[in-house]
Amino acid sequence: MSAGVGRPTRILAVVDPEDAQIALQSAAALADLHGAAMEVLACVEPPHDLAVIARLASLEPETLMAGLVERTREDVRALVAEAFPGSGIEARVIVGKAFIEIVRHVSATGCDFVIKKAEPLSGFTRFLLSSTDQHLLRKCPCPVWLQTPAAPATPRRVLAAVDLDVWDAAEPDTLAGLNRRVLEAACGIAGAAEAEVHVLHAWDAVGEGMVWAFSGGDDARLSADRYVNEILDTRRQAMRQFLSEVQAEGPPGPRLLPLLERGAPEQVIHEQSQRLQADVVVMGTVARTGLSGVFIGNTAENIINSLECPVLAVKPEGFVSPLL
Repeated sequence: MSAGVGRPTRILAVVDPEDAQIALQSAAALADLHGAAMEVLACVEPPHDLAVIARLASLEPETLMAGLVERTREDVRALVAEAFPGSGIEARVIVGKAFIEIVRHVSATGCDFVIKKAEPLSGFTRFLLSSTDQHLLRKCPCPVWLQTPAAPATPRRVLAAVDLDVWDAAEPDTLAGLNRRVLEAACGIAGAAEAEVHVLHAWDAVGEGMVWAFSGGDDARLSADRYVNEILDTRRQAMRQFLSEVQAEGPPGPRLLPLLERGAPEQVIHEQSQRLQADVVVMGTVARTGLSGVFIGNTAENIINSLECPVLAVKPEGFVSPLL
């Protein structure tokens, strides 16, 4: 695998002092796998009713915020010291809107991989992400791995979702490059022994009904079947070519297992993640070349919010965050 999105050099673990372990553990494992540097960051968002809280506490708002920051700093330092004694890893605390400050920190420091515990909205049992996580998925310029507490720190079974229908894409080169980055990222985090990367492409034969309608007679079923088989053969060939090109570019990595399933991406990715009991789903976000910002699209957001496992979102090459 070539150097790039799959081989991070500077990993940022975004932690919450109350529950930081999964982000720290995953970041440390990934940093050790690739010989990367590691940073730890915690965010303190000023409460919207800061003035009221300060008044009732008989403190100035600035004094109250300074106390919150210092308490958070001490808690995070204690967590890091307990998890990695003697490592010298510096824990930083920043104040402001979390996703904005995280993106700014990534840009300022050159971090090329972010790991954070996913924050499901309270009251929901499914993987419906908080606004901070949604903003990071859309706007952070580097890959964002949203982990869940029960997931393994080092994935063994990774599901990489790619779109091989490049000939029908508005920007085929952008899509082809994004597919490659998705697979690089999937291989890059699959560091466990006997790790597997299942490369999933959801396909469909959208013209099957039209073939039925216009063929007519006894040949309709045969023509429709022939059409579906031709589409499937084309996608199989595209998968073989894609994997052979990736494997030819670098040293051996985890085992790559091609998987083609017919159906809508929303349904296929959700079903296969459950069937495989995937430790993480890696997928790309949809972009328009030349525009700042990412258009993650309803399809990708629906997929992410339907998952019950961690997700790693990868941006296209050249993506520029709208926050920068």
